[in-house]
Amino acid sequence: MTRQFGWLNRNGQAAVELALILPVILLLVVGMLEFARAWNLHQSITDAVREGARRALVADTPPAPVDSVYAPMWRYLEQAGYNPAYASMGVCNAPSTSCGSTSRPAAGSHYKKSGERMTITLSIPFRIFVLGNQRIMMKSSLTVRNE
Repeated sequence: MTRQFGWLNRNGQAAVELALILPVILLLVVGMLEFARAWNLHQSITDAVREGARRALVADTPPAPVDSVYAPMWRYLEQAGYNPAYASMGVCNAPSTSCGSTSRPAAGSHYKKSGERMTITLSIPFRIFVLGNQRIMMKSSLTVRNE
C-alpha cells in the first residue's frame, strides 16, 4: 500500500538534486575546456618561438631578415587556428638593450658571433569565455646562443 501524502511523496527529488549539482558540473567541464584551450595556445606559441629562434640562428645573411624569423612563427600560429595578426613578435640581440620587432645590429657589426645571445619573443591575447571574455596575454620567449 502506497501513501500519497506530501512529505512522503518523492516525485521530483531527482530534478531538484540535478538542478543543484548541474551548475557545478558544468563549471568544471567548461573550466577544463578553457584550460585545454589555454594549454594548446601556450604549446603553439612555444613551438613557434622555437622555430623562429632556429631560423634566426641558421640564417646566412649578415643581419638575419626579421621576416625570415617571423614567417615560421606566423605559420605556426595559423596552423594552430589562431589569428597571427593579434600577435606581437620580437627579436633582440644581446648587445643591444632594446628588444623590438625591428631591432637589428649596428652597421659594420657581425651578426653571428660565437657566443652571442639572441632572444625571440611572442605574445598573443587569449580570451577566457567563462570570465566574460576577459583577455590575458600569453607570452613565450627563448634565448639562444650562437655556437
